[in-house]
Amino acid sequence: MHGMPGASNAPRATDDDAAYLAAIVNASADAIFGTTVDGIIRSWNAACERMLGYRAAEMIGQSILNIVPPELKQEALSIRARVSVGASIESFETVRLAKDGRPIEVAITYSPIRDGLGQIIGVSGILRDVTTIKTAQRSAAMLAAIVTSSSDGVVSKTLDGTVTSWNKSAERIFGFSEGEMINRSIRTIIPGERQAEEDRILATVVSGEMIDNFETVRLRKDGALIDVSVTVSPVRDPAGRIIGASKIVRDITDKRQTREQLHTLLAEVNHRSKNLLSLVQAIARQMTRHGRPLDLDRFLQRLQAIASNQDLLIQNDWRFIPLRDLVHAQLSAFRDLIGNRIAIDGPQIELTPEAAQAIGLAVHELITNAARHGALSGNDGRVAIDWRCDGDDFDMSWRESGGPAVASPEQRGFGSRVITDMVRAGLDASVEIDYAASGLRWHLNCPLQRISRGSLHARC
Repeated sequence: MHGMPGASNAPRATDDDAAYLAAIVNASADAIFGTTVDGIIRSWNAACERMLGYRAAEMIGQSILNIVPPELKQEALSIRARVSVGASIESFETVRLAKDGRPIEVAITYSPIRDGLGQIIGVSGILRDVTTIKTAQRSAAMLAAIVTSSSDGVVSKTLDGTVTSWNKSAERIFGFSEGEMINRSIRTIIPGERQAEEDRILATVVSGEMIDNFETVRLRKDGALIDVSVTVSPVRDPAGRIIGASKIVRDITDKRQTREQLHTLLAEVNHRSKNLLSLVQAIARQMTRHGRPLDLDRFLQRLQAIASNQDLLIQNDWRFIPLRDLVHAQLSAFRDLIGNRIAIDGPQIELTPEAAQAIGLAVHELITNAARHGALSGNDGRVAIDWRCDGDDFDMSWRESGGPAVASPEQRGFGSRVITDMVRAGLDASVEIDYAASGLRWHLNCPLQRISRGSLHARC
């Protein structure tokens, strides 16, 4: 009794104290269990039942290893051994199995249980289900990895425009490092004349709305302006309050340039289509002058000559046609004679589409005339086609030999006008044609810059 010699002054636990403690343990939101030092369950509170699905009656007297995955049992035995000699282990993260076999991620705190003499007689465990927390952490880590590796600039900012995050792609796009932009105003990358855009963006975000793929211009660290597409979304806290904005920025400089190039190309196609239509109409009118019936075969042949030019133009992105390719295309019906009865010689020159149209039609008329009346109408005639650059001048010649005797035509037909008047007018050129008895001679001379994309591309 208290006050007697040898009596202890420490307070002694009463049955009421034990009941009070048991009530606290049972009402705890955390799962709490107790085992003997060899792992036999002695207590199992209500939270254990809710978390793991086993009722206390099912678990009392069973081994705690029943809720441990097989691959983690050695780990559990090692921990029990440490606690059995007095160690405490706090918030050890591991996995335990529910009654339905479902794994649950938990954080366990282990403590030794001692008797009145201080001897360790068991182990207490407190389990906290951290599945939701761990899932959220993994999701956050995955999201962070996505943001970090994104090819788009990903930025977050407060409602006053202060930057709170700035990923690697934002550094690449704008030239500012993360350290330079964190806690700095987003207005740093907005050109002066576009500052009002930021006011409208923030007002939209505050109202809870999203801005999707807004195309605008932003400012790099080096002062260069870049075209960007911006998507801005409100950021909310757990209570749903808007506390900031996330911004995804995509550099669309290449996209804009491609769009402009496409627009230019379409305009060029439209222009050339109208020119081609005018040319076809002119050919039809010339071939039916003075009431002549249309020679459909010749008309279609001339259209095919124009089509061959167009094919080459398309192959070269509507920018130019190589002269050598043009000549070979117009002589395609006679390709087996090239190198034998037809000689072609001259440097590669990148012709403008206009020059290719005039020269291509002229070559078509010349080869057609040679096949019908000239050097290629027999078995022995030959044709030599050559061209050269002389300083700023361009010369091209067509010479026939070995064919039937040639005489100047009594009347000039459309073909004659193509190889003379059309070429002369289209290329600001001088054109000479000689109906020599030994064979037709045709010569073209014009400024090189009139036919080529420029002296740098002539490569003569």
